[in-house]
Amino acid sequence: MSIRNDITQNIVDLLTDSNDPKPIYVTRETIDLENLSRQQFPAILVRSGDEIREESTMQQPAGLRRSIFNVICECYVTGSEIDLQRNDIVERVEEVLEADRTRGGVAVDTRLSEVTVNQEIDQRYGQVNLNFEVEYIYTRGAA
Repeated sequence: MSIRNDITQNIVDLLTDSNDPKPIYVTRETIDLENLSRQQFPAILVRSGDEIREESTMQQPAGLRRSIFNVICECYVTGSEIDLQRNDIVERVEEVLEADRTRGGVAVDTRLSEVTVNQEIDQRYGQVNLNFEVEYIYTRGAA
């Protein structure tokens, strides 16, 4: 498996095993909100995003490269007090991912870089996206 997949799967696994407000449904596949029951919320779609790669510094052995790639957690809630639920899930996801910023020793660092709220979503749901920047070092041709 690639380092990108290892990191993304680590995030899925940690969110699946987290506590209150526990994400009930965590996936890397597209979420169809209309087909989820109320018992499957909060739901989170974890997907890998853009990546920036560069040669590593002179301090690293030859052939090593540095990468920063984005992992986006699309968090969905439903019911009453949507804004409160969005804020709670943001706090929970950030806490879970801050506990081990190395993604199980695969990454150098993980940091939350942006939180955006989707105001255009159906009023029955709330959506907030968390963009995490994950830095890792890899050998050229092995990422």
